[in-house]
Amino acid sequence: MITPADPVPSDAGRASAQLSLLGGFELRIDGVEAALPMHARRVIAYLALRKSSDRECTRQVLAERLWEDSPPVRSLASLRTALWRIRRVDPHLLTGDTERVALADHVEVDVHCFRRYAEGLLSGVTTCVPPDVRLLCGAAELLPGWDEDWLMLFREQVRMLRLHTLEAVARRLCEQGRHPQAIDLILWVVAEEPLRESARAVLIDAHLGAGNAAEAHRQFHLFATGLWHELALRPSPELGRRLGLPAAAATGH
Repeated sequence: MITPADPVPSDAGRASAQLSLLGGFELRIDGVEAALPMHARRVIAYLALRKSSDRECTRQVLAERLWEDSPPVRSLASLRTALWRIRRVDPHLLTGDTERVALADHVEVDVHCFRRYAEGLLSGVTTCVPPDVRLLCGAAELLPGWDEDWLMLFREQVRMLRLHTLEAVARRLCEQGRHPQAIDLILWVVAEEPLRESARAVLIDAHLGAGNAAEAHRQFHLFATGLWHELALRPSPELGRRLGLPAAAATGH
């Protein structure tokens, strides 16, 4: 699992803070786990996840999003209570004013670290090292057990980023002639998304590059059969052409 950076020494009286959301909620202040009620955890988690796109959030939007079944007056009161509980743990965790609120920049968030690492691999800025990349394979679920509608989008974003990154790294390994490593990585994607054609194409290319034509054909037919049974669709002609199959044969039927 991608984890926040190691705690850094406090400066100017401000404690270091590390927030983990992958695999479950955990907030540490100067290395010590902080106890927070659920309503306060929800506020911190939402602000942390939203920070990737918006640094701040209005109090009204935050209250409506987290207490959508409550009247506006009550939801704002619940938010004020949650903010008070958070500031009792550490007055520097949040920034803002009477209208807006945000997670402080010094708080290290594991999801942000995960995203930076994955985006670095996608762009080629980060060196492709398979042992490190395998951290993405077993990346934990975002806040498992939380039944929140607003989490669905964030969970899907994290999941798709992980799959895109694994696929891109596997393709890069294949281009470098490191076919066994490419196969090892792309199988994680195929296992999670068996009908993802772009991933199956990388797997087929890797098997062909390794000299395993029979396995490449087997993977094609597994994909074609599953695609037809599940969605009544056929593989693209491009996938079949990787194996030299004519258009009619490339349907798998």
